[in-house]
Amino acid sequence: RQQQNRVAQPKLLSAGAQRPMSQPSLACQIAPALDTDEDLQALYNWVDEIPLSRPKRNISRDFADGVLFAEVVNHFFPRLVEMHNYSSANSHTQKMYNWNTLNQKVLKKLGYQIHQQDLEDVIKAAPGAIERVLATLHSKVDLAANRQLKVAVPWASSQGPTGRPPAPPGVSPSERSSVAGSARGQEASPMPPRMQKMQMEVDTELLLEKEQAIAELREMVGIMTEKIKKLEQLVRIKDSKIEALTQKLQKHGLA
Repeated sequence: RQQQNRVAQPKLLSAGAQRPMSQPSLACQIAPALDTDEDLQALYNWVDEIPLSRPKRNISRDFADGVLFAEVVNHFFPRLVEMHNYSSANSHTQKMYNWNTLNQKVLKKLGYQIHQQDLEDVIKAAPGAIERVLATLHSKVDLAANRQLKVAVPWASSQGPTGRPPAPPGVSPSERSSVAGSARGQEASPMPPRMQKMQMEVDTELLLEKEQAIAELREMVGIMTEKIKKLEQLVRIKDSKIEALTQKLQKHGLA
């Protein structure tokens, strides 16, 4: 009997798909490369179907700061992403802050996080990096759509009878309130010291960038003002020359 029980145990485990779904364990692995050109084109087509705030010219550079990636997640999980947390950036520090925020506040609730090496590659706009990261997200979206992934927020779908989004895939309506309360508790918790320090650095860098932009704009306004004055002076000179020529023509009876 003991031998029979040991043999039967794997069969019981293999039937786990019949049990209620649980939150997937957190995974943080380097995203695999896409196998074929067809897979790559299918990924591009998928991204093209999503409305984004900026036109896509070069996908590696367009997604480098994490803002468009956040918009893609927000398209499928609108309750999961707070877009005001992400701002367009050129500096490595701000880009990394955006991606770290995505990892900690968003992707963690989808059961995975982007590997640090992938983050560096994406920020540097390394060829193929953002495609691998987007493909991983695409697989998570498909799992959620097929009710094979349990997330901590309502799935982006049609409104329920009460005017609110229905419960997420794999979560009954009675469980939603406790899940949402847990999610709110996590969001209300203070940021770790490392994130606070990074936030301060980002705020300082943004302030410096804005001050520099203001100084450049003021300088440009000064230059344009001087140009306008010179143009007005040239117009007055030309007007005086035209008037002098007109008087000469009138004097000789040619006007």
